Amino acid sequence: MKRVSLLFVFWLWFLVAGQPAVASNPVIVGEISGVELCAQFACNAAVFTGTCDCKVGNRDAPGFFWVSVQHDPLRTDSERSDILGGKWNLTTLRGSFSGKVIGGTIINNGDNTFTVTARLRVQKGGNGDVIVEGELDHTEFPPTFDGILKQP
Repeated sequence: MKRVSLLFVFWLWFLVAGQPAVASNPVIVGEISGVELCAQFACNAAVFTGTCDCKVGNRDAPGFFWVSVQHDPLRTDSERSDILGGKWNLTTLRGSFSGKVIGGTIINNGDNTFTVTARLRVQKGGNGDVIVEGELDHTEFPPTFDGILKQP
């Protein structure tokens, strides 16, 4: 019985955690740029807003985004901090999209900048995942973020 339970737990973990990222439908790609409105220690999430020079389904779709992200404390060395979750929204000329931040990492670059990679799950306006990669810059106030949206 114990062996059957362990096999079931492993199988369930594989189905949930082992799922590969699936490209979003519609396809959303582009460049994003924004500022941090509130730090996690003050708002229980790091909150960002900014602009997107995007393409939705291969058509130009400029727009605006906001995201709130919960993460482990930022490291002072080159080790990673995990992104634990959050919410996001993108409003473009081609529609509005939103969903959950379902994971990622923040790596300290050693110069008060951080390399960020996160996976966004599209729950409204489409489905699938979008990957965000970019740089969080804490060298000036307010902190800024510049990056790209791409498909997994």
